[in-house]
Amino acid sequence: AETEAAETAAASEYKTFMKDSEASKVAKHEVEVQLRLDKDQEEFERSQIQKDLAATQEELARANTYFEYLKPNCLEVHVNWEERVARRKEEIQALKEAWSILDQKSQA
Repeated sequence: AETEAAETAAASEYKTFMKDSEASKVAKHEVEVQLRLDKDQEEFERSQIQKDLAATQEELARANTYFEYLKPNCLEVHVNWEERVARRKEEIQALKEAWSILDQKSQA
């Protein structure tokens, strides 16, 4: 009777151990699968970000090249202030002369 009780207890312990081990194995397998999926997703996102970065850097390089092309025309003043003022005064004087000529013709 004692032996049978010990065998029954050992069998019960074994079943509990095997059930717990199987549950642990399944849980660990699920964690492993999820980690692999997460890793694959991260690698995919990383490759997409690297492609975006390369495209953005290429676009920036083109924009900088175009900026360097435009820079001399837009940022560098080829005429100093005094020359610009003199030209503006000449243009205003020419416009006044044209106005007076047109005004004389319309009165005549």
